[in-house]
Amino acid sequence: MRELDLLLEAFLAPGLDTLKSTELDNLERLLEQPDQDILAWLTGEPPPGDTGLGGIVAMARERIDRR
Repeated sequence: MRELDLLLEAFLAPGLDTLKSTELDNLERLLEQPDQDILAWLTGEPPPGDTGLGGIVAMARERIDRR
């Protein structure tokens, strides 16, 4: 899904290497979710109830919004 690819690139390009190990674990779990869910979470739907996933979604939204 091209839209999701662009959003994830905006999130990861400026600092994948700055993520802590727990954030990388949560990112990996996020990427295992259905593309439609990830796209919805990154574009304004309420984040998932799981605090780890919710945290990485919030971080992604913040970085995406700054671009």
